[in-house]
Amino acid sequence: MAEQDDPFQHTRMSLGEHLRELRTRLFRGAIAVVVAFTVAFSFYDPIFDIVARPMNDVLSEVDREQRAKYEALLLEELKTAPNTPRTKYFVVEDPADNRLQDDFTVSQRMTLVGVGDGFSVVMRICIIAALVLGMPVLLWQLWQFVAAGLYPNERRAILKFFPITVGLFVVGVLFGYYVMCPLGFKFMVTVFAPEKVTYIASVAPYLDWLQAVTLALGLMFQLPVVMYLLVKVGMFERRSLVRFRPYFILVAFIVGGILTPPDPITQFLAAGPMILLYEVGLLWTWFLPVSRERGAKAA
Repeated sequence: MAEQDDPFQHTRMSLGEHLRELRTRLFRGAIAVVVAFTVAFSFYDPIFDIVARPMNDVLSEVDREQRAKYEALLLEELKTAPNTPRTKYFVVEDPADNRLQDDFTVSQRMTLVGVGDGFSVVMRICIIAALVLGMPVLLWQLWQFVAAGLYPNERRAILKFFPITVGLFVVGVLFGYYVMCPLGFKFMVTVFAPEKVTYIASVAPYLDWLQAVTLALGLMFQLPVVMYLLVKVGMFERRSLVRFRPYFILVAFIVGGILTPPDPITQFLAAGPMILLYEVGLLWTWFLPVSRERGAKAA
């Protein structure tokens, strides 16, 4: 009778069988990543355009601002010195061509400094793209391996939280890509005026910064799920998290200052979502049964 009630009877295996099953699952996931890498390597140029877009947009914006600045400056000088040549600031005399001389603007192209930087950048981009494209298959294979050893209620719990976790991670990455990175890059490009310092937008450091910020924000957006699980399993009480709110706000601004350039706008844009996510986590834990919190307190 006990054997009939065993929910794992049909999946029970020896240690060697488990290892062989894990090896098979990992091999299938690795094949998916390799295939995705091959596809990404065939299209690395348009993928790089997507990756480089935040910096390219910033460089174009700074250049437009510099052009407008020197157009206005030239008009002011022409009022007192009508013979002032346009080529003092611009490449040609034609007013329809407003390209600035290099000394007054930023380069519109990013730069590769080292001899092998081009190849290493291509490989990094393709590896990241392969992981993104192959991750669904890899996660599915790992889920098939893990789910066989879980009780039905445990499988339901994971399937409930997994889409929320992935969704929050994607939102965090997109927030970093579309909001935080452009603002941070704009600050770094304009911290010194282009007339004073020649800014070289090197590709490799740019990728490091882009990857670090987007990944950090993707993980940061998991905060509501972490808070919910901590309260649900009884490790924390909700009112303890409420009392911790003022300290968390301080921590959020400190972390925002570490993740972003030292200007108040980007620091607030980094800390603001963290504080909002903390409030979302508090709201989510409010729906947990009160008896669970009391039971955790009694324990």
